[in-house]
Amino acid sequence: MSREGRFPGSYAPGVTAHWHAYAYTGRAYTDTEIRRETAPANYPPIEVAHWLRRPRNHVADTFACSPDGLDHALAWLEGELTRNPPVDEEHYPVLERLEGSRSSLTATRSTPTAPATQRAGDAVYGYWSKAGQYVSRALIACPREAGDPCPYGMT
Repeated sequence: MSREGRFPGSYAPGVTAHWHAYAYTGRAYTDTEIRRETAPANYPPIEVAHWLRRPRNHVADTFACSPDGLDHALAWLEGELTRNPPVDEEHYPVLERLEGSRSSLTATRSTPTAPATQRAGDAVYGYWSKAGQYVSRALIACPREAGDPCPYGMT
């Protein structure tokens, strides 16, 4: 993970905002199975922020919240969506999904302590692939105001 825009090799002191990438491909599980913990440990959580509670070995990659990091994160997502094409790809092409992800990752948001501030957003996909598997890909902003810890201990 030493390419520009990625952690930890390119992690610059003082840069705190980043995205963790997560990936799951396999069968789907119900919310009940997830709550009972009968789904695999790497299965997507019910709440998006709970991805950060996963151990660091569940992190597929990490990208700085910077223009270069954003480009690398979107390139990762494009590769993942292309390798696992959605069953509805002809109605919602991967490139359109990526544009939506770019907007979501960089949108201005209000938080309880700082109204209308720039805070990195998330891009989360869960879909059926053309191969008939459930695919989940997520870019999760870290750190979060709610206090979920960074899997790598970065703040």
